[in-house]
Amino acid sequence: MVQNVRRIFDEKPEYLKSSFLERIRTGLPHTCSFITHEKPPKDGIEVLLQDFVIPRHVLAKDGLAPCPICSPVKAKYVKGHLLWSSESKALYAVGHCCGHGFFTEGSLTRALTRNTNAERRRRAEEFIEANWKLPSELVAYWAKLKQSARDLDKVLKAIRVGLRVGVCRDIHRTARDGGYLKVQQRVGHAEAETPEGLKTVERAFGSSPVQGASILRGGSRGPMSVEANMSNLAAALSHVDWKTEDDTVLWICEQVDTDLFRLRDFIEEAIEGIEQVKSDIEALHLFLDADNLRLINSWCRETSGGKGSVSIHNEGGHITIQRGGRRHRSFWLPVRLLNIPQGAPVLQWEN
Repeated sequence: MVQNVRRIFDEKPEYLKSSFLERIRTGLPHTCSFITHEKPPKDGIEVLLQDFVIPRHVLAKDGLAPCPICSPVKAKYVKGHLLWSSESKALYAVGHCCGHGFFTEGSLTRALTRNTNAERRRRAEEFIEANWKLPSELVAYWAKLKQSARDLDKVLKAIRVGLRVGVCRDIHRTARDGGYLKVQQRVGHAEAETPEGLKTVERAFGSSPVQGASILRGGSRGPMSVEANMSNLAAALSHVDWKTEDDTVLWICEQVDTDLFRLRDFIEEAIEGIEQVKSDIEALHLFLDADNLRLINSWCRETSGGKGSVSIHNEGGHITIQRGGRRHRSFWLPVRLLNIPQGAPVLQWEN
């Protein structure tokens, strides 16, 4: 057979791995235009992809794949290897049983490593292609949610600082203790001779669990601002200017692995950040519910006494925090926290 110029590669064509994987999602390996159908030479073989698997729907449509080594006429394999020869400068798609015969000392380990990296890249490509609209959608949605997130950061910081670190910590830990606030109680008799005579135990306070305790994570300083982190992600995603899915595929083909993985991470982190903002806003409303605040204020009086207690009150969106019966700070709940923008972007395919 006369070699076609597209089947000659002076250097190992790593860049063709994604094209090959894309091709076998719809057809058999030997139908790729850059695959050579002759039997590969014995020497100078390097593994480009190890253990690729032909999808079930392709097998159902086209049957098994022919191996140029052991079954060039009668197709027989489902799993195979993509090999490149430095001697013939050609690419070969061979069956699993024959491909391992080319793995010399150390090359199997290297092939496994390359295959792991190739699989990771393939999954990143699939993720980005399936969610190609998300970068622009995330930037647009964040523009509507950003001020709400900024207001949320301010309100949460005010509540955390106002309620004191110890109170925030004790309320937040209810999440791991079944949701109920706890108080300490002395039981037993002081006159008893045994060590078990008088001891302190914890008991649940109130008849219902506290709501929205997750907003108090991080004590008075709180965690890193969600708004700041999301703004950084939105700024990065704003540089993605795909207009069509074809633009996305072309971009994917031209990028190195690191850029693909970074973009995938940015998209996932942006989705998580938006969900965190929405979750915190919902938790804030639960926390500021009148019955919930009565429960928290009663617990504070029980555990800290009159002068040392803190309390928080919500009167139609006007929040007041008191310490020892005196007003410590007050503010209005921003209007943007009452209405979360609809239509948040969602992942179409997850890693």
